[in-house]
Amino acid sequence: PGTPHAGESQISSVLFVSFGFTPPIDAYFVILREIFWCFRPLHLLLRIRFGQALFFQHDFAAIMSWQEFVDGQLMIEISPGHRLTAAAIMGLDGYVWAQSEAYPLAKPDEIANITKGFTDNSELAQHGIFLGGTKYMLIQGEPGQVIRGKRGQGGLTVKKTGSALVIGIYDDPVAPSECNIVVEKLGDYLIEQGI
Repeated sequence: PGTPHAGESQISSVLFVSFGFTPPIDAYFVILREIFWCFRPLHLLLRIRFGQALFFQHDFAAIMSWQEFVDGQLMIEISPGHRLTAAAIMGLDGYVWAQSEAYPLAKPDEIANITKGFTDNSELAQHGIFLGGTKYMLIQGEPGQVIRGKRGQGGLTVKKTGSALVIGIYDDPVAPSECNIVVEKLGDYLIEQGI
């Protein structure tokens, strides 16, 4: 909804001071829209928490769903014939916000171990990274920010933000660096947005 027009504000003001007058039903919607506008920041905050994120362009907020992030940012064609095998965005609690069709069903303890690995990766270094029952060997990442794993010609990249994990899985012919760029770029953007 846009900013209420001046005429609409006058209508609601008249309704509050006119006694014994039964306004048309449209006037009630005007009042509700003005009330909603006052609490719009809270409304947007709730939409972020329950599965949608915000882009701010020219001071107007447009809503983009988490699934659109996965489909339009993570699963895009990186170069001709190159795209990730699977991807997901989830909360640090392991609750999946959105995922690609081929994303494996991860066990809660697998996500818990990955999340723990951002503060202490000794267990991941010793036993490997498990996701959907598949084991990846831990390779050099960025402490507290990025975990990278390798398995044969494929691997995975996990970027941690303030409240989410951005996960990308790749196989040949996608290069590790291509997966890193796609996943980490989106993760950095979410961090900039305070997510």
